[in-house]
Amino acid sequence: MAGVSVEKRGSKWRYRFDVSQVDGKRVRITQGGFSTKKEALAAGVKRMDEFEKTGSAFKPSEMSYGDFLTEWMEKYCKPNLKPETVVNYEKRIKLHIRPKLEMYKLKNLTSAVLQELINEKFQAGYARNTLSTIRGILSASLDYAVEPMKYIDKNPMAYVKLPSYRAKSEVPTRTAPHVYILPEQMEKILKRFPEGSTAHIPLQLGYRCGLRIGEAFAIFWSDIDFEKHTLSVNRQIQWDKPAQLWYLTEPKFESFRTIDLDDEMFDLLVREKERQRRAKEFRGESWIQQYESKKRMVNTSGDGEPIEMVMVRDDGSLIAPRIMQHVSSIIHYQMKFPEFDFHSLRHTHCSMMIAAGAPLKYVQTRMGHRRSDVTLNVYQHITEVMEESGKNVLNDMFGRVS
Repeated sequence: MAGVSVEKRGSKWRYRFDVSQVDGKRVRITQGGFSTKKEALAAGVKRMDEFEKTGSAFKPSEMSYGDFLTEWMEKYCKPNLKPETVVNYEKRIKLHIRPKLEMYKLKNLTSAVLQELINEKFQAGYARNTLSTIRGILSASLDYAVEPMKYIDKNPMAYVKLPSYRAKSEVPTRTAPHVYILPEQMEKILKRFPEGSTAHIPLQLGYRCGLRIGEAFAIFWSDIDFEKHTLSVNRQIQWDKPAQLWYLTEPKFESFRTIDLDDEMFDLLVREKERQRRAKEFRGESWIQQYESKKRMVNTSGDGEPIEMVMVRDDGSLIAPRIMQHVSSIIHYQMKFPEFDFHSLRHTHCSMMIAAGAPLKYVQTRMGHRRSDVTLNVYQHITEVMEESGKNVLNDMFGRVS
């Protein structure tokens, strides 16, 4: 690596130096805006020093982190991770990690440099889930660099922490507010998408059962116990972009669970099952049969085992989650409810359960949350009912002064 050079541009000075190659091309670090040559040189030397210090006893690889990320994605992520996970990783890497770190050599990635990235994203207002994902990608990729690749001898992410829950960022957190759907709003939505429409049952599964969108569209008739009035959540449905097919996979966080069905939801499913029975009988051989392949791809070509899905049309064709884009557009613009999304149904269900006094463990299990604090801290919404209930508790505690 050559040394730091400085040059004057207009009235200001800038430094520059070359670092490792990315995709075979030399990457140059440069920064301007310094008032004097001395300031520019000192800043450049300090910046370049970050690339030269490793703290390692052995000679590490000269590979840039950018090139390593490409190798990690191809050799480890794509063969071993779910397609939706790979897509999510690629997005996070492109938006958050490459712009800051791709020019660093592996040996130059220190805990301080990595912690600075996390801190910058926190101060920019990114949600804790985003920060956690970024940290996870960094940690997993550098674990792979240690073993089995042996490019570096230790993972610098071991000392990188997420900001405290008590910490406040300079920019408000970039999370959409949790929307609570009032009963009168839900009544209007269901009136616009009544029973028999393609959106009615998934809307009800979100509102009455708290299902995630991928779970709501992946229910089999065999998941419903018509004697016990329960529903087993065993999978979710996702889009495989390369294959251009929908596929089935485990529910998020492997949150397999069996939940109770309220009477109206149960009766709706009974009527839907009978409707499909009649439609299939009427269609005969023209009924479109769905299959699940060994790779869990949903298809109509006969590849794999036949499956009986709840979310199908009168001809047996699949009703996919992307219909919710159209549904949400109508709710946003025609019904003047721009805050709505499918997840707000799940949020509302959880809030209603808590407001009604359901035991926290029951709600946690029903929602498929890994921890009870997620149920309370992420999804609990202070509704008018809950607020009034709190006032009543307060009055009962201390009584009224006559």
